[in-house]
Amino acid sequence: MVVWRQMWKRPQAIVWEEQMSHRQVAMHVRTSVEAEEHGATAAIRGLLLRQENDLLLTHASLLKAGYRISVNPTPQPTVAASTPAAAKRNVPSARGRLRALPNVGADTP
Repeated sequence: MVVWRQMWKRPQAIVWEEQMSHRQVAMHVRTSVEAEEHGATAAIRGLLLRQENDLLLTHASLLKAGYRISVNPTPQPTVAASTPAAAKRNVPSARGRLRALPNVGADTP
């Protein structure tokens, strides 16, 4: 359950939600747990790598799909939030960190 929650905190979860990839993410979580166990086969670890690419979990797959995860720090608010709800609004969401890129690395000039 911990791995599942961690996966859905990733910026890529926005894409998974839009594409209704819940089952694909669930299979990746199961494969990930199995691949970490002693005696895991090369086939399971290879499957894990393919799933990572399919779910945009590698840098190369993100770029190929035209996405970039922003690492620019969010400016700090100048006025302190007066309520917990206001403080929560100041925290950048995963959606705010995921950006589409122009056609990077295309063969056309």
